Amino acid sequence: MFSQNINLKQEWDADFASFSPIFDPLKSWAEKFGDFKSHWPGLDDYQQILDSNEQPIKTSGGKKLKIVQQDGKPGHFNEHYAPRIYTTGEIQTRTENWHDFFQYLTWFMFPKTKAVINSIHVPAALSRMEQGIDLGRRSSVENMLSLFDEGGAVILCSDESLLQLIRDFSWKELFWQRRQELKSKLKLVTFGHALYEKGLSPYIGMTANCILFTVEEKLLQQGNQDQLNWIDSHLAEIFSQGTSYLKPKDLSPFPLLGLPGWDENNENEQYYENQRYFRPGRGQKCSN
Repeated sequence: MFSQNINLKQEWDADFASFSPIFDPLKSWAEKFGDFKSHWPGLDDYQQILDSNEQPIKTSGGKKLKIVQQDGKPGHFNEHYAPRIYTTGEIQTRTENWHDFFQYLTWFMFPKTKAVINSIHVPAALSRMEQGIDLGRRSSVENMLSLFDEGGAVILCSDESLLQLIRDFSWKELFWQRRQELKSKLKLVTFGHALYEKGLSPYIGMTANCILFTVEEKLLQQGNQDQLNWIDSHLAEIFSQGTSYLKPKDLSPFPLLGLPGWDENNENEQYYENQRYFRPGRGQKCSN
């Protein structure tokens, strides 16, 4: 899918065979673009697939999403990216651009949550503007939502003790000593479109900002779509309530490449001695 002759970093096959598990959640949607092996899809192609979705994807105000070409510098507030989605449903999209491609796909995966995030951002920005506050001075909640929207992930886990190891930054115990348990008791689902883009060229240092859910084991055994529906509903409810996840530090940092199967090098115990990646808890110093 999408050939090297458009100067992409890698060949991205429709079956994702050579790529990180980071892409597992979006396979069913990305495979709709399997015919585009020699050239990028155009905006009309994006719109056609959007229109063919069984359930129309809408903003919180009921506007159907529409893919439009990215314009130049906005002339007023409603022409900015997020406000334009909020008021018209129009998503400004660049062609031949992975960031915007993954942004597009995440609306299919998490339609409720994406709409809720947009519905929080725009009124907050309007309020700041009316008060004469710099639009760039976002609240803690807005910063948290932006961080999650770009680089967030959800961790589903049937064992609370594994989640506690994440909160405690006990990475070696989590990834090495309890390695076998992770395969059946924990699943990470990538949310952020920028994180998907980074997955095209994985690197030591890739970190997700996570929301942790303790779930019943049967959810982990269900199919991808059932899991995404569950995540989408729960995230949308959490963000709508506005009583938890109120600042960036409420998200849990998670070094993605520590997961078994996410980096071939992590089959070696020494891999987890790198404290610049597997960092100790906040306020603690690295020893290497």
